[in-house]
Amino acid sequence: MKGFLLIVVSGLVLTLAGCASSPFRKQSDVASRISPQALMALQESAAVAYAQGNAPGAIGLYTQLVQSAPNDVQAWHRLGNLELLDEHYAHALIAYEHVLQLGGGDAGVWHNVAVIRLREAQAALNQVQAQAPSPANAMLRANSARAAQALPRVLALLSPQPAPAPPAAAPSGGEQP
Repeated sequence: MKGFLLIVVSGLVLTLAGCASSPFRKQSDVASRISPQALMALQESAAVAYAQGNAPGAIGLYTQLVQSAPNDVQAWHRLGNLELLDEHYAHALIAYEHVLQLGGGDAGVWHNVAVIRLREAQAALNQVQAQAPSPANAMLRANSARAAQALPRVLALLSPQPAPAPPAAAPSGGEQP
C-alpha cells in the first residue's frame, strides 16, 4: 500500500512540475511583467501596422501581443488573419485555434479555417499528381485530378475578404482577412 501511495504522490509531483513548465504558464508569467501602459502601446502599434497593411511588422507586434496577453481574442484573430494572408497556413491555424479556445469563434474564424483546410487539400491533391503514374494508382490520380481542378473554383468563392475590426474588448473574433 505504501508503494502505491508513493507512486501516486510521485505522479502528482511530476504532473504539477509539468504544469509549471507549460507554454501557457510562461505566457501568463510574461503577461504579469508587462505594464498596462506598455500593453496599450503594443496594442496600438499592432493595430496601426494591421490597418496600414504592414504584414511583417504587424505579425511581429501581434506575436508579442499574444505572448503578453494570451487571452486577447482580437490579437489572436488578427495574427491568424495576417498569417493566412502571408500563406503561413500552419501558423494561421494555431492562431485561429486560440481564438476558438477563447470562445471567439464567429463565422469569420470558421470560414478562414475552412479556406486554409481547402488550400491544404489542394496542395495534397497536387502531390498525388506529382507521384509517378502506375496502374495501381491510375484511378486515384484521376479522381484527385478532378478534385484538384474543382478546388480553385470553390476557393474563389470562399477567399477571405477584409472586414472591419471589432473593438479591442469584443469577446468574438469578428473579422476576416
